[in-house]
Amino acid sequence: MSSEPGERWIHRVAPFHTSGDPAMLFRRLHAVVAAMPRTRIVTATDDRLRAVCRTRLGFRDDLEFRWCPSEGVAHVTSASRVGLFDFGVNRRRVERVRRHLEAVSRGCPRPRPM
Repeated sequence: MSSEPGERWIHRVAPFHTSGDPAMLFRRLHAVVAAMPRTRIVTATDDRLRAVCRTRLGFRDDLEFRWCPSEGVAHVTSASRVGLFDFGVNRRRVERVRRHLEAVSRGCPRPRPM
């Protein structure tokens, strides 16, 4: 799954929009991703966040957020390292992050567990 331009329509997801400070968006993304089960953050900067997520079956998937100042969005990529079909795991992961990020942005004290 990716929000990057040029990705096939079936693998597209919407980027993460922000109307404020991108550093704040990435701090919130960091908090949400760090709280995900079976997930380890590999790289975290003001404009990039990379993590490795383990599926329940033990497979490793890559999750990456990249700030794009020209578009005012954070692009997301979530991809399996092995195989061609992931049974929708990566799309659901991205949408769960989106829901949790929106809850954190609204000030909800504790979103539903991932």
